[in-house]
Amino acid sequence: MLGGCVERSITVVTSPPGAKVYLNDVEQGTSPAKVPFEWYGVYDVRLRATKNIGTPEHPKLVYYYLHTHKTAHAPWFQWIGPDLIASILPMHFKDDKVWAFIIPQVPEDSASQLIKNANELKAQLPPPGKH
Repeated sequence: MLGGCVERSITVVTSPPGAKVYLNDVEQGTSPAKVPFEWYGVYDVRLRATKNIGTPEHPKLVYYYLHTHKTAHAPWFQWIGPDLIASILPMHFKDDKVWAFIIPQVPEDSASQLIKNANELKAQLPPPGKH
C-alpha cells in the first residue's frame, strides 16, 4: 500500500442554486460544484446566476453576481513537519472543503439611469479626430 495519498476537493454551494462557478477565472460548472484542487491559498471566486421570476410566456429575468476571494487553508496533515509523517503512513487522507455563498441580486437600472451612465461615459471620450 502506498502512503501519503491526499485527495483534495472544494464543493461550492450557492443560494440561489445552479449558479455558474468560476475559480481563478476557470469555469468549474454549476453549483453545487465539486472541484478537485492541488494548491492551498487564496482563490478568486466568481458566481453568476439567472433566474426567471416571470412565466415562460412572459419571462422576467433576475440576475445574480458575486465576486469575492476565499482561502483554502491547509489541514494539519499538510503542514510542514506533520506532512512528512503523513506521507509515509499507509493511509488515505481527504481534505473536502465546502464553501457556501449567498449571491446578491444585481440591481436593475432604470432606462433614465442607463442613459445618464452612457452620457457620463461618452463625456470621457476624446473629441473626434483627437487621439
